[in-house]
Amino acid sequence: MARIRLAFAAIAVLLGACEQPRAPEPYNTVEITPFLGMPVMGDPKAPVLITEFASTTCGHCRAFHEQVFPELKAKYIDTGKVRLAWVVMPTPPVEISVAGAAIARCAGEAKFFDVIDDLFDHQNEIIESGRNPWRLQKNLRDLGARHGLNMDQVGTCIADKSIDAAMHKYVRESPPFVSSTPTFVIAGKDVEQTMDDLSAAIDAELAKPTPAAPQ
Repeated sequence: MARIRLAFAAIAVLLGACEQPRAPEPYNTVEITPFLGMPVMGDPKAPVLITEFASTTCGHCRAFHEQVFPELKAKYIDTGKVRLAWVVMPTPPVEISVAGAAIARCAGEAKFFDVIDDLFDHQNEIIESGRNPWRLQKNLRDLGARHGLNMDQVGTCIADKSIDAAMHKYVRESPPFVSSTPTFVIAGKDVEQTMDDLSAAIDAELAKPTPAAPQ
């Protein structure tokens, strides 16, 4: 049975490689209300802030998302100790990175990280489809549909100038040492992406005395 599944998988890959490139389909520009603020996961009153500079077309970002982030989330974010801000730093293929992040913003603040998770889960498929504009468009439309957006909203979202401007604003405001993805900043310092290093930096911040309330 395993050999049969592998054979079908190989056939699917070959068919995908033989697919003739097609132009994307037209869409109607519609009204959208994208979330343009800073996406933050966790309790907004959590004492420690981590800012992650990442991209959903970045292989190292995906590896962190799969291997380290679940433990970080369970230990610190879900327990109210840490809040995580997420800044998009587009990586090649930049147009796919930007499009995915735009769809996340159009899905809304409450669904932003759900879309980011989805993009990581389908990273290889979406990047590979970039060789065929129609296939890429279909994958991005399917992504949007899974999070409540129709094809016109997805097309409008990807072309929206306000989303692009918001992304470039956050990129411009990033610390000068952010030169690769993912980069993690805690208390203004660059922290390595291992769980040990992140835990050490977080615990050091949690151990600091809480400033006294003004009299």
